[in-house]
Amino acid sequence: MNKFFLTILILTNTLFANISNEIDLKILKDLNIESSFLSNKSLQDTYDEYSSSQNITYYNNILRKFTLNAQIVKSEIESENLPDTVFFIPMLESSFTNQERGKNSPAGLWQIMPLTAKNLKLRNDEFIDERLDLIKSTDAASSYLKKYYKKLNKWYLAILAYNCGEGNVIEGVARASLDRYLELNPNFRNNQEIKNNQKIFDDYKINKKGFNNLYDIYNNYKSFYSFDYLVDNNQKNKYLPESSLLYMKKLIVFSMIANRDLFKSIDNKSKYKLAKVKVHKGLQLKSVAAAINMNYNEFKNINKHVKKEVLPIDSKLYNIYIPESKLDIYNQKIVTIRPTKENIQEIKKGTKKDTKVIDPKKNNNVKAIIYNVKKGDSLESIAKKYKVSLKKLKDDNKKKTNLIKVGEKIEINR
Repeated sequence: MNKFFLTILILTNTLFANISNEIDLKILKDLNIESSFLSNKSLQDTYDEYSSSQNITYYNNILRKFTLNAQIVKSEIESENLPDTVFFIPMLESSFTNQERGKNSPAGLWQIMPLTAKNLKLRNDEFIDERLDLIKSTDAASSYLKKYYKKLNKWYLAILAYNCGEGNVIEGVARASLDRYLELNPNFRNNQEIKNNQKIFDDYKINKKGFNNLYDIYNNYKSFYSFDYLVDNNQKNKYLPESSLLYMKKLIVFSMIANRDLFKSIDNKSKYKLAKVKVHKGLQLKSVAAAINMNYNEFKNINKHVKKEVLPIDSKLYNIYIPESKLDIYNQKIVTIRPTKENIQEIKKGTKKDTKVIDPKKNNNVKAIIYNVKKGDSLESIAKKYKVSLKKLKDDNKKKTNLIKVGEKIEINR
């Protein structure tokens, strides 16, 4: 009987091992990494570290806390057919938080640098920082990765280029390719072509010139090296920053953990889906939040790319985000929350603190009537004449009593 159960246990363990192995091999295949890397000791060590119950709990909490951000990234990856491993880049870059560290620092889920933002055509100025635009920055990061993949033809190299720069990656893998070639063909060490290639490496290291030549070397010798070789020989030959190779291994390990259903929060549904809407220039964010009955801090959190309390005035319309469930009420109220001309002029002058808050409940394009109090007038008679409530008339004129005097100016908003 004991032998029977032992046999079943061995078969069961073998079955699960084969299933796990097959899943893990697909992760490597999607990244264009050789299957041999699955048995690499450094990968196994990384897995042992990050699959601990403490680490899994830590990263599950991140996914739970920033479900909306994670779902936006996941949706982009699925729609753009990127490797699943890309999902975990914001985990390593920003822990899925959408923050700015400083003027010249990286920002957003993808931690995009200011110069990179410019190359990606992401607006970044005193009014708007599109690195903090949850959807637009994710789309830009996706395009950035696809551009590197097109040039390097391997997803793991595209991800490494995202982490430490295209120049570092192509120089490192070109050297690794040539080194491996010479290990297999030592008789060619004094070959003139090899000497020319070595000079290209020296020139690039000193002057950062000959970038295209590095691609030529890589393309000529890339069949001789593997990711295994790159990792195992990196400490000795300094092909790439060790932190970048660890970055890649952690992404692979996170994918392995996710495929074992250990990240229970990865498929959590966010509180709402975002809808993109166009709003008028100079409009205060508080006005929009009030119009759709949404907590302002929550509203601002999904629109961090708008750095001021108001939208910029250099374009007629600008994109912001609201919960999809609020679209109907937004469409009903949008006509009532356009900013006044005075509002925009004040913004141009930089007098934000004096900017009038737009009341979404009234038509701000209609000017108030100014009535001069005459003998015999009362607040009640004025309210009746202009068909407004007495309470509103008192509120608009900041009156605590019904007392008025001849010659006094009364503001009437209908």
